[in-house]
Amino acid sequence: MVKNFTDEYVSINGISQYFLHIPNESKDVAIMLHGGPGIPNSYLAYYHQPYLNFCNVVYYDQRGAGKTQLKSKSKPEGLSMDIMVEDLKETIKHVKEKYKTDRIFLVGHSCGSTLGTQFAIKYPNDICGYIGYGQEVSFEPQHRSWFEHRKLEVLKAGNKRDEKKIAMVDNNFPSLPKDEFVKQTIMLTELEFKHGFKMVDYVQLYRKSPIISFKSAIQLIRYSGSKINKKLLGDVYHGIDISGVKEYQVPIYYILGRHDKWTPSKIAEEYFDTITAPRKRLYWIEDAGHFIDTDNPSAFFSTIKEIMEQQ
Repeated sequence: MVKNFTDEYVSINGISQYFLHIPNESKDVAIMLHGGPGIPNSYLAYYHQPYLNFCNVVYYDQRGAGKTQLKSKSKPEGLSMDIMVEDLKETIKHVKEKYKTDRIFLVGHSCGSTLGTQFAIKYPNDICGYIGYGQEVSFEPQHRSWFEHRKLEVLKAGNKRDEKKIAMVDNNFPSLPKDEFVKQTIMLTELEFKHGFKMVDYVQLYRKSPIISFKSAIQLIRYSGSKINKKLLGDVYHGIDISGVKEYQVPIYYILGRHDKWTPSKIAEEYFDTITAPRKRLYWIEDAGHFIDTDNPSAFFSTIKEIMEQQ
């Protein structure tokens, strides 16, 4: 159970958005930016809490996701990365006022790493540092690698029906028109849940969450097939590429899982080597994949603590 937490709805750019706070006496604040799009990590706060004794932590259900979406019911046209960057700016303003501190660190996972990076590029003076895990860089090579891993998993499983499905996917699908790319991405994600990623274990973590409701559980299960997330999925995964950004005005940190097959860590590592920043460091978590915060929460949050203490 999540202990000593508060939650609230805050009006951010015209809609009510959901926040879960785990407070601490520290002046440091980590704002957790979830992935998906559409998979809030506020439901995992109870699982993370034993490791959160060093800073304030804010879980933020982004526009179109989780309890924010259940209350505000955004439409597809109301979702874009540009809008979500502006939402984050107002969110940070609210958090600074609430905690009376300027020591804000963004912690972005997967699609949330795109949001965090875009914010760090546009508004570097608003934060103390950006921390990325499951870091997205260049979607074409990352999705090509992801497809190759999915193909191997399906062939290894020997399921003839799924072998036919994978055979229908164009080997160059990251370069396909957006609608076809999204369609194939959703199908490949379903195959990943079936043959690769242990979705059952992850679902069990969500089921035990004291703040999840029946409606939010159903929404979570259906996220990838919803019309609202199809649009955002296409906009993010088919259009944003940070590989050309070589200079940052804010400290940049990556925490990478050695076995991440969703957003291959090798691509993030190679990109990280090319960038300059006031301070930068890359950390490896050896026994973890894409979901480092659940694969090895102790090592993950210890690394965040180290980053905050050094800055």
